[in-house]
Amino acid sequence: MAASTAAAQQNPVAKTIDAFASKNPTISVLVERMGPTGPATIASWRPSTALAPASTMKIITAASALMTVGPDFRFTTRVEAGPDTKGPGGTVNGPAYLIGAGDPMLSTRAYSRANFRGLGTPIDDLARDIREKGTTRITGGVVVDETLFDRQRLGPLWKSSYRYECPPLSGIATNQNRADNGANVSSPAIAAGQRLAAALRRQGVRVSGPVRAGRDAPGGAILGQVRSKPMSRILGYMNATSDNFIAETLTKGVGAYGTGRGSTPAGTRRAEQLMRERGVLTASDDFIDGSGLSHSNRVSATTLVGVLKDAQANPQWGRVLIDSMPRGGEGTLIRRLKGPAVRYRVHAKTGYINGVASLAGTVTSKAGVPYAFAFLMNTSDVGGAQKAMDRAVTLLATGRADSAT
Repeated sequence: MAASTAAAQQNPVAKTIDAFASKNPTISVLVERMGPTGPATIASWRPSTALAPASTMKIITAASALMTVGPDFRFTTRVEAGPDTKGPGGTVNGPAYLIGAGDPMLSTRAYSRANFRGLGTPIDDLARDIREKGTTRITGGVVVDETLFDRQRLGPLWKSSYRYECPPLSGIATNQNRADNGANVSSPAIAAGQRLAAALRRQGVRVSGPVRAGRDAPGGAILGQVRSKPMSRILGYMNATSDNFIAETLTKGVGAYGTGRGSTPAGTRRAEQLMRERGVLTASDDFIDGSGLSHSNRVSATTLVGVLKDAQANPQWGRVLIDSMPRGGEGTLIRRLKGPAVRYRVHAKTGYINGVASLAGTVTSKAGVPYAFAFLMNTSDVGGAQKAMDRAVTLLATGRADSAT
């Protein structure tokens, strides 16, 4: 329900939302003031109505990843020899098996510097570890095992044009499955194998034989491995930049590590299960992908605020979730909420696709009063929606709702 007229008169946040909703009713809004005696609703408009969330869906994805593997989890990409193929002098008489772990940030150093702020998992470090552990020659090429995930390259119910928003998904991805010219690679497994072979040669390891996709041959020795940055750092990059590829890869990873099935449907079902167990899933929620690209996703403001409140109550993972969202003037908020009265008081995730503008996060007023908020606005007036959301958050940060009923 909308805030009452009396409440709106003494509550500028509710007044701001009511004014926008009067012309754009397809919105779901909830703002709650947190306190020792429990939350108090400051503004709401159909808070349990599930709408398309756009990239605020990444809050659900990040929370699901943290609940599944934890903030300190690191992806480990390894290379193995086949059984009984290690010969004298560091020779592998057969292929090396590159086994994907679902790391969304495995990359060359150049790509990591240009795209990941240097946070990528260096495939050159994997090659160096192989050489330092004694391998000098591989006679059978590289077999790449991407079977941790299924072979669906795009998210469900996506427009075909979204292949440019998110490169093809795979259990082994290097440089986010982009070729050196920026186009999408045709085979993620082959591209990964070729990049590993090139890195090995730079380390002085002779590699002969083809690169091909296949399955690991169990029982062989580990030739080398490389670990990603912790999940906390990966989520910080994902939410600051709203990276769709990372979000979709993590969704399949939630399925793989949480249920043993590395698919988008398995990951979204796992996310719904986790939210249901935490008591924050509303009946009309329907998770389709992990990035929010699909217009078929349905999430309510009540659900997003519930996740944020749960995060505040469980700091062992929740602090990472909240800190992963940019402050005002940072990341996708680079041009928003950057005034000195608000920028350091807010952590929020933006969202935008055609006909959808959204914002969800936490803000603390100058008097130290904390709030959780979610604005889901399915409207053609995206600019007006963003202005209304930013005004509401600024009012919260400056304390204009601290005493509101």
